[in-house]
Amino acid sequence: MKTKKRNIVVIVLGSILCCFLIVLLSWFQRPWRTMDVILFMGQSNVSGAGGDASEAPDLIEGAGYEYRAVTDPRHLYVLEEPFGENENRGALDDSQILEREGSMVTAFVNAYYQETGTPVVAISASVGSSSLEGWLNKGRKEEAADRLEAAKKRMKKEKIRIRHTYMLWFQGEADVNLKTTKDEYKTMLRQLVSYMEEQGVEACFLVQLGPDLTDVSKNQEIMQAQLEICEEEEDIILVSELPASLTGEDMKDKGGIHFTQEALNLIGEDAGKNAGSYVASVSAEEDED
Repeated sequence: MKTKKRNIVVIVLGSILCCFLIVLLSWFQRPWRTMDVILFMGQSNVSGAGGDASEAPDLIEGAGYEYRAVTDPRHLYVLEEPFGENENRGALDDSQILEREGSMVTAFVNAYYQETGTPVVAISASVGSSSLEGWLNKGRKEEAADRLEAAKKRMKKEKIRIRHTYMLWFQGEADVNLKTTKDEYKTMLRQLVSYMEEQGVEACFLVQLGPDLTDVSKNQEIMQAQLEICEEEEDIILVSELPASLTGEDMKDKGGIHFTQEALNLIGEDAGKNAGSYVASVSAEEDED
């Protein structure tokens, strides 16, 4: 009887070991894929407060994925709207501030993919009503860095090689309300980008703030600060000025703060095309070297 039990144990353990070896072998046989990583950072318009997911464009097949650092960090998901819908945690918790209804991210990723041919892993790292001072001193940059690090680890396990890592920055209204000066804004944005570069980000794609349609002069200092820093710093790249040319018909609210989904689609497409063109040129130079 003891011999029979021992044989059963040996068979079971042998079967478990065999299954483990099959899984391990299949992992090693899987080909590595190459993708770019982009953190979508800023305040409500990059979060998608004014959008409508049903009006967002369909994702080009294979163009993009979402890494859900909060709700399911063990998987990559095919990108869909509302992007980052429940990615609320710590200093980047939007749940008490706004409802994510549809963002610019899918339009951005489509255009970026068309320019580069490289899929994007998008990471939600934004929070409504956030100022640059808050990003520097209230744990927001650290939370963004944690999400990026978790994504890198997950992608390695998925056998995804990271080609480039970027952040996209779309923000400014909170600093207007705080009366942040042009020089203060530039100094703080430089500090934020430098911190993120220490975490592996290569450059910052900046979408310029649009004007306040109730008072056209109100946002001008921050808008100018954004243009100037993109001219002064090689690693902060202006990828869209489109918000500056949109009108009241492009806004979801009377205060002229949140863009409609149609406007977000246009902004995302413009920013994605310009960012993708920049990345394509960088990659071409690297290939020549």
